[in-house]
Amino acid sequence: MSKQLTYQLFELISSLSKAEKRAFKLYAKRNFSDKEQLFIQLFDILDKPTNCDDQKITQKLPQLKGNILSNHKANLYEQLLMSLRLLNHKTPIIRIKEIISFADILYEKGLYLQSLNQLGKAKQLSIINYADILHLEILSLEKKIEASYITRSHQERATELIGETNLIRTAIKKEGAWSDLSLKMYDYYLKFGHIKNKADYQQITQFFHLNLPKGEEELNSFYSKIYNYQSHVWFNYIVQDFLLCYKFSLKWINNFNEFPSMKTSKPILYMKGLHNCLSALFYCNDAIRFEEKLIELEHFISTNQQNFKANQANLAFIYLETARLNLFFLKGEFTNGANYTNTFQEKLIPYKSQIDIHRILIFNYKIACLKFGSDDYKGAIHHLNFIINHQSMSLREDIQCFARILNLIAHYELGNEDLIEYQIKSTYKFLLKLEEMQKVQHAVFEFLKKSVRMDKNELTPYFISLKNELEEILEDKYERRPTLYLDIISWLESKITGKSVEEIIYHKKQNTTL
Repeated sequence: MSKQLTYQLFELISSLSKAEKRAFKLYAKRNFSDKEQLFIQLFDILDKPTNCDDQKITQKLPQLKGNILSNHKANLYEQLLMSLRLLNHKTPIIRIKEIISFADILYEKGLYLQSLNQLGKAKQLSIINYADILHLEILSLEKKIEASYITRSHQERATELIGETNLIRTAIKKEGAWSDLSLKMYDYYLKFGHIKNKADYQQITQFFHLNLPKGEEELNSFYSKIYNYQSHVWFNYIVQDFLLCYKFSLKWINNFNEFPSMKTSKPILYMKGLHNCLSALFYCNDAIRFEEKLIELEHFISTNQQNFKANQANLAFIYLETARLNLFFLKGEFTNGANYTNTFQEKLIPYKSQIDIHRILIFNYKIACLKFGSDDYKGAIHHLNFIINHQSMSLREDIQCFARILNLIAHYELGNEDLIEYQIKSTYKFLLKLEEMQKVQHAVFEFLKKSVRMDKNELTPYFISLKNELEEILEDKYERRPTLYLDIISWLESKITGKSVEEIIYHKKQNTTL
């Protein structure tokens, strides 16, 4: 437990900005005597990356041993959080909670009218910021005061409070139902990605409609609308109806346009809406609208990033860089994209510890695809191996599968015949275990097994045959999922024509003929 607390402290201190560290020092010196400030010395020690284990701490502060060290670490952790809360007291939600705590204190002192006055301030802020749960907490305290008949309020006050409480409870119930559905859809996507057959489609459609909250036509709060659109975005994204996904993500963004103050109050939700809109446009292959929305996202981030908290800055980085990488795919500019990934990986370093493994896997897959498209097969294999060898197998099974397929093709391009034979067997077993073997994968496997020992100069007819077979397979909409991750047809065309994958895809994007 001590080691865990040390790591948590080190992680928290590492996340602090210079201004936050300075504010903590001022807070500690202002509120504690010199004898009580031993935890500040502990802070100074942990503020250096090389001093994050107990042995080094006790060498520098020998008076801190055993339970004494644990107690000081716990105290330092709490004081850091207190300092951060004070520093961020103007943040709307923190400010509302702070005023409610003032009202609680005044209530306990018997200053009921003053308590109600504070609750009135908190209520106005909760209404402006659509903080319904805090609004309900405020009403609960108001009712507690009014129920004692202490304030001698007018007779209709009780009826007003009851009516207001019922409205808020109804709003919270609707928001909760839609947010639950949105989270369930997101969880499904993290585990399985896009649907792969008709059975998947029927299963997710039935699940979605069974869990749809009633009274969709009565949605009137900001958040209930957002969670509604979010749920529909995820559903349509999973079933690969990207036009409808785009439609609902636009509604999501327009809801913010109707309440512009919420863009700065809830920047993560707004950026997430733009991110989902960009993802839908990416799969719709709509480069023009994609660039328009990318400019919109870039403008919002550049205008507001100076006020972003750490989590907001992290997500801004993820959404912006994902869109920039996707733009290279949309334009068919793989060499430029592969070159940009070097810059991107440098930008990623300060954010890496805060970004979840799901997104790290996706970034690695995108980088691998860009490198593959620019004929850098070794570079592609490096990033694909990161995905294949990662222990978290429960996330994005589809990415795990297609990473293995692209890895096979990259080794094929490098002429690694022995490796291919081994990997075909292991990949085949992996896909069968996950029940991921679709007709496209099966056709590619069969081709690689046959062609790996054949003369490369005699393979053109086999490439043509495989291309024709895959085009026929892809007539089935449920078999098109592989094209979301890997443009196998363009790879085959490059083998048939002798042109690079990048040249083939670039000309397709430009709507020109070779």
